[in-house]
Amino acid sequence: MSGKSTNKTDAVMRLLTGKKTSVKKNPILDSGFKEENITSRTPPKNDGTEIDIAGELVSEFLPQVLERFNCCKCPVCYAEAMSDALAKAPTLKIRINNKDDLRQAEAIKAKSRREILTILIRLAIKRRRLKKHEKA
Repeated sequence: MSGKSTNKTDAVMRLLTGKKTSVKKNPILDSGFKEENITSRTPPKNDGTEIDIAGELVSEFLPQVLERFNCCKCPVCYAEAMSDALAKAPTLKIRINNKDDLRQAEAIKAKSRREILTILIRLAIKRRRLKKHEKA
């Protein structure tokens, strides 16, 4: 390279920095610039853990329901059943930050147990009727 600067440098620098005037430092090589932009773009950290109550109930009861209704439990059929069950189950997610949230999650889980079981039983009855699951 000949070391010759072009008019494009100022325009690119303005795009990179978001400032109207060009910057003398190269933002790609400047560590301070990188840190400032990386930290400004990262989402704020949320405290707590989000749990999927419906997903936990489906995972807990699906094997038992498939067994009870004599459905195929091969890995492919199990994955299909899990996918169908999670698609039909209502979204029940809660963020756990403290013990009160944990108690609330357990209460929601207890209330939702019957609804999830009903969904799983209906799914198992449909899956049992599939041709590939009929006994010869």
